[in-house]
Amino acid sequence: MKRLILVLCLTAFARVNAQDKSNSKIEKDPKGISINAPEGVHQYAFRVGEWESTSKGIQRDGSWNTGSGQYRVFVADNGLTFIEEGLDKEGNVTHRITFDYVEATDSWKNHFKDLNSGREVYYTSKMVDGNVVETIQRESNVNNNTYTVIGDNIYIYTARRTFGNGFTLVNHVGISTKKISN
Repeated sequence: MKRLILVLCLTAFARVNAQDKSNSKIEKDPKGISINAPEGVHQYAFRVGEWESTSKGIQRDGSWNTGSGQYRVFVADNGLTFIEEGLDKEGNVTHRITFDYVEATDSWKNHFKDLNSGREVYYTSKMVDGNVVETIQRESNVNNNTYTVIGDNIYIYTARRTFGNGFTLVNHVGISTKKISN
């Protein structure tokens, strides 16, 4: 009987202790980042907020492809993961990208999901000389997208796709963004 009471007491203590840990609130800075986050997590802090974006790029046929849209970037409840959501004209989320920092490599593991088609892409990114460089490894090529941050609201996007035979396509897309809220 003593053994049963001891087991029940230990089980109750473990449950209370687990609830205390799960209910404990993560202390965060004004952007939503955990105050205990590794320094590298702050690399993406400049993206937090709601944004309007326009882009213009030349197509293979010589025509221009222009687009505009809105997206928002926020920090997940864990205080470490950044989430970007693309929005359609009605404000519905069309895609979601998560950015998880990997301290050991000072890089990011990213997951893109198109919510309409279900298409998913896993890729990495890293800050290199103040620029965000995304690397997408595909069967037939490697895509390196570089976001050069010119100012708080201006990025130059350069895409380099290198194929197995060494041929590289370079595409410069003008992207301008405007923060509409923090």
